[in-house]
Amino acid sequence: MRTLFGTGLFICWLLGAFASASTWSTDGRYISSALPTAVESRGRHSEQTRPPLTAAEALDSLTFSTEQFAASTRLSTDIYWHKLGFPFQPAASQHILDISNYMLDELDVFVFHDGKLHRQWRRGDRQPWSPWDGRYAGIWFPIQHPANVELDVLIRKSSTGPMLLPLRIFEPAAHIEQVASRYKVWAMAVGALMILLLHNTVVFLLSRYPAYGYYLIFHVAVLLSLGVTQGFGPWFLPMAINQWMAQHILSLYTMAAWSIFQFSLHFLQLRTRLPHWWKRRRHIDLLFLLALLASIVLPERLYATPYALIQVGLSVLSIYWGIQVRRQGFAPAGLYLLSWSVFLLGAFVGNATFRTLLPFNTLTEYALLVCTLLQLLGFTFSLAIRARHLEQENNVRTLTNPQSELPNRQFFLRYVAKSPWSSELPNNASGPTMVLIQLVSLHDLSTAVGPARSAQVTGLLAQRLDQALSHEPSVIPHTLPNQRVARVIDMAEDQWIFLLHPSASLDKVLYRLEPQLNEPIQVDGSEFQQMFAMGVAKPQAQAQDHDMVSLFQKAQMAADENGTASALWSEYQTGWVEQQQDQLYLVVELTQAIRHRRFEFVVQPKVDLSSMAIHSGEVLLRWHHPEKGSIGPDVFIPLAERVGLIFKLTQVVLNLTFEWVALHRAALKSCSLAINISARDLLQPAFAQDTLALCQKYQLEPARFILEITETTALSDKAMAIENADLLRAAGFSLSIDDFGAGYSSMQNIHRLAPQEIKIDRQFVRELTINSTHETLCRSLITLSQDLHTCATAEGIETAEQLALLKQWGCHSGQGYYLYRPLAPDDFLTLLRTQQNGH
Repeated sequence: MRTLFGTGLFICWLLGAFASASTWSTDGRYISSALPTAVESRGRHSEQTRPPLTAAEALDSLTFSTEQFAASTRLSTDIYWHKLGFPFQPAASQHILDISNYMLDELDVFVFHDGKLHRQWRRGDRQPWSPWDGRYAGIWFPIQHPANVELDVLIRKSSTGPMLLPLRIFEPAAHIEQVASRYKVWAMAVGALMILLLHNTVVFLLSRYPAYGYYLIFHVAVLLSLGVTQGFGPWFLPMAINQWMAQHILSLYTMAAWSIFQFSLHFLQLRTRLPHWWKRRRHIDLLFLLALLASIVLPERLYATPYALIQVGLSVLSIYWGIQVRRQGFAPAGLYLLSWSVFLLGAFVGNATFRTLLPFNTLTEYALLVCTLLQLLGFTFSLAIRARHLEQENNVRTLTNPQSELPNRQFFLRYVAKSPWSSELPNNASGPTMVLIQLVSLHDLSTAVGPARSAQVTGLLAQRLDQALSHEPSVIPHTLPNQRVARVIDMAEDQWIFLLHPSASLDKVLYRLEPQLNEPIQVDGSEFQQMFAMGVAKPQAQAQDHDMVSLFQKAQMAADENGTASALWSEYQTGWVEQQQDQLYLVVELTQAIRHRRFEFVVQPKVDLSSMAIHSGEVLLRWHHPEKGSIGPDVFIPLAERVGLIFKLTQVVLNLTFEWVALHRAALKSCSLAINISARDLLQPAFAQDTLALCQKYQLEPARFILEITETTALSDKAMAIENADLLRAAGFSLSIDDFGAGYSSMQNIHRLAPQEIKIDRQFVRELTINSTHETLCRSLITLSQDLHTCATAEGIETAEQLALLKQWGCHSGQGYYLYRPLAPDDFLTLLRTQQNGH
């Protein structure tokens, strides 16, 4: 900050160093003192037809005063006159008046000898004129001063743009040198601009990269606008065209601003790096279009301030984008920022000079030209660096996961699996220890929030793990082709591995890592908590050649075992024990929860797709453990089936549901409830009788309930299952086959169980709009249900397109997050009352 402040003071001092000059000095320095000035008002209303003053009338009738000079340099609709008086001198002499503002609409110079008009010239952008001898060298006037003659020079100016009058007076020989210097500056500027333009045109034709196209538009707009403002436009364009561009200079500036905006969008890769800004680009395009129309319709003096605001806004936005993208590791953004900063310096100096905030001198005159050339050169180099950077990025992209930006499975197979670890480790150690972290609920997460958001969550978690392990010296690092160092290898969306030196303390590393795994992930205002399993695999000490692929497979097995255990990690060992102590603990907890009914339930509405009315609700069991927190049904239901607790768990959900319905008979009178039971329940001899006894206990009609049979096991031809199904159906219960098509022997179960409903599994519904096979399956299952006179219910409806197709095919009912999410019981009752009142 101190360096920036010091640089600013130095620049201000340097700019001021050129400002001092006497009023009538003929040494070629810009006149900084106020000139005698008079104003000729254009008048209003009826006075607008008043003819302008002639030069003689102005000399006789106007009162010239230096007090008017400051107003004459600002934007104005008035006509201003300046007067230069030269005293008597005994010998004849000649002076050259040189004016460096090439954007005045009207510029007239009149020379009076002893009060009589001797000569006059026109040099404005709205006035036809041509150079003296065919060679254009800017705007200058030869003033002959005869001996013993009073010489007065009147300068008349009017413009809708900047009214600044940078004036210098030369001796003829000095002006010749000045013209030669000016030619050199113009030649270097035009040469550099044309060479860069030719180079970038060739590159654009070869690459067809959009950023180059917008850069070329910007380059051409800069070339034309600099030709107007710096005076070298008539060198390569007819005077009439150059004058026309001078009259529309702000329209040209607006086109340049729009092109640099588009260039920045593509150069900085905002589509992928800042997508929220990329989505807003059309709105900004519309603003530029309106600004361009305003620049055409409005006079320059009225549009100057709005354009300045556009320029400031674009500058701030571009620098902000550059900083954000540079922070993401996009190296070419650094040179982009530097180039843009240099241009802003030149633009600031140019605007401040033409608004009389800075003195007009040699430095400020060419500041914009020099800075613009540096910017164009910087952008050209930036594009070249960007091409090399993207080539490197493409190489890295094949070796990294796009979400986490960590090494992926391809990197593992290409570099890690083939690495000679035994030669790199000290004391002939056996090899590194592999730790594999595996998410156990990725499917549920993906189903709930969609695959894209699920990948975002897991990518953030992987980055968090890599950051945490970067402080562990015992973790073996991996270097990517772009020299980025990572500790974690992203093997899959739900699997990550890292390697430890054999001497590392496994306990300390993993326990220090645990808080990072348990900390929720915040994405778009939502919080996600992921369950995980960790597996550890160590190579055999006597092995000479370590197979990393085999080690990975062992770590996978350990992580799978750890998924059903409460330990932080499991280590691979020969002969796994089916039931470990930690798993028994969870079984004990589940047993206690069943005994004391420590469960809750939520209700997900089921909707009649023809009327979109709620006609039923599915009861979904939830278990919140006092220490482990929420334990999903995908964990405790398979566990209950595996250890024989599923029947008791079903009794819990039946009791909870029946008790709740009994308390809210009136509110639920028009709504049936679906209860999930396992196919294993139908294999229990007394299941039907016990279920009917519960109905009698709570005085409920079986017809109010649907029993959804989850196909977690094959029913085969067991008579007990068929008998239970017949009894339940005869008593009035409706039977439904849940997750139809994804379980065991679904077609045979239709015949055996004769269900009133089949529920199309959510995996078919989720992809029916993108997977032709799933589309065919859904449509066929709906047709099958119609032929069998059963109700088809689609699970997992998440989009309007899915809903429209299902309704088109005649699907009876559906449920899913697009319709309703699972609700607390009281919220479900409120929803029902709202529906009833609405009808």
